[in-house]
Amino acid sequence: MPDDADLTGGHAGVPGVGVTPHPRESLRAVPDRILATLDRAERGVVVLAVDGLSWRAARAAWPAADLARLTSTFPSTSATAWMTSVTGLPVAGHLAIGAACRSPADGSLVNVITGETLARAVPDRADGAPPGGGPPEDSLSGGAFSDGAPPGGDLIAARTTVFERAAALPGTVAVAVGREIDTLTSPWSAALLRGAARFPAFRATGGVPAARRRELTAQALDPESLVAAVARDAEAAFAEHAADGRRLLLWIYVNLDDHFHRHGYDPRAMRAVAGLERHALSWAARGWHVIAHSDHGQVPVVPDPALEAAWAEVDAPELCALPGGGAGRVRWLHPRPGRAGEAAERLAAALGEHALVLAAGELPGLGLLELTPAVRERLGEVVAVAASPRFPLPVRGPRFEHGALTEDEMLVPLALWPPA
Repeated sequence: MPDDADLTGGHAGVPGVGVTPHPRESLRAVPDRILATLDRAERGVVVLAVDGLSWRAARAAWPAADLARLTSTFPSTSATAWMTSVTGLPVAGHLAIGAACRSPADGSLVNVITGETLARAVPDRADGAPPGGGPPEDSLSGGAFSDGAPPGGDLIAARTTVFERAAALPGTVAVAVGREIDTLTSPWSAALLRGAARFPAFRATGGVPAARRRELTAQALDPESLVAAVARDAEAAFAEHAADGRRLLLWIYVNLDDHFHRHGYDPRAMRAVAGLERHALSWAARGWHVIAHSDHGQVPVVPDPALEAAWAEVDAPELCALPGGGAGRVRWLHPRPGRAGEAAERLAAALGEHALVLAAGELPGLGLLELTPAVRERLGEVVAVAASPRFPLPVRGPRFEHGALTEDEMLVPLALWPPA
């Protein structure tokens, strides 16, 4: 395991970069770790995919685990990190570069997780003047951007997943309890769980029932209730496959992220996380290998209306062809042709010490992102990385957020509870 300096040291001479994705001890290692564990398992492996759990919180709550520390992706957001964790690929391999990205098919701004089109670019007027008029009611960022229809599935590169690799092994079945992910019908969700049999098999019966959706919503408000529900789902999956005779890879999504966004790692959250270990030890006592890992951590944020207004002044139709992309504490701009330098200069001046503002071309040199042509198509030309809690967020409300490069956002746990 690399020491602290290996994982947390920033690049010399580049203040504010923070923790960058490690070349080996990162979420890219997760599929191979799962398959290596499956190879020595008799009954099978349970994987708890815990959304939003930091390394620091896991270390406090899981004293019985064999615990390793990994780095998340850049950006440290769910859309990106979960895809890396099931494919073992960097962002340039799967192309889920963030929650809101530009579609190469039509240039629209797309919500990667849901597949919805958020906005379409409004071109310059024929006379060379920027578009005028007020913002439509459904505008994301306050600029005059128009909405559009959902795009096709071109945004994500569907790659081989750990589920497909496991299912190809003799005498093995891969099953995913997607919970909230099962409610999605986007290319991202399909690519994420590609090769896994879904449990419960809602898709075969017309989709997730309304009652199940209500249950998921209620459970997300109570972390201890959520963990109890996850355990019930696991037990139901065990029972479903008890007579199967094959080794089982059971992957379960654990959405503690909603609570973390509202309350951080408060006592209720930590009791719930500790509850996951109790269930893991119970399953291990019955012969299961249990693995748990997360996608990213969370840090406190502080709303700053002045900085939010400063962002909006730059992220406006006269300068940008689309609203800003990204999510949380990493966001980017889509400047009009020839105006990237102006946009970067104005944004850096507006945000000051609260952000590291970079040209997209600087990301590879900082060890953050390989800038292939496909990545460039989806990413904005000017990238802002949060450097303080007051960084302006695209959505008001969360008390805790993620996406940037602090230790509590970037360092995530990989835990193992072997059979007793």
